[in-house]
Amino acid sequence: MDILINLNWLAVLAAAVAGFATGAVWYGVFAKPWMAAAGLTDDDIEQEASTYIFAGVLQIVMAITMAIVIAQTGIASWLSGAILGFVIGIGLVTANKALNAAFQGTSRNLVIIDGLHAAVAFAFMGAILGGWQ
Repeated sequence: MDILINLNWLAVLAAAVAGFATGAVWYGVFAKPWMAAAGLTDDDIEQEASTYIFAGVLQIVMAITMAIVIAQTGIASWLSGAILGFVIGIGLVTANKALNAAFQGTSRNLVIIDGLHAAVAFAFMGAILGGWQ
């Protein structure tokens, strides 16, 4: 429990905002190829506030988890945090997405777009959490 008390909660909040903003920019840039890879149209995309609130809550959960990992590994620089975040994004998140996609028949392009988003978002989160001690 001490680990949660000792977290830098402002850094956690900033990392969550950075993760959310990364998604907004990423999927703004890659909206068309992402929708094509997912087999979605504009009409299929939910634009309800509850979807964005849920996404914000999940960003906070990811930022807390990342902060705990960074604290436990002793990382104390933005670069080390960014590298760890990128590695987690590729090695855990993207690998898991690819594994699921292999059995679900999901498009490789979707895995690539979502996986690279995870790597970039976690790298930003890690940089903030690693550098803001």
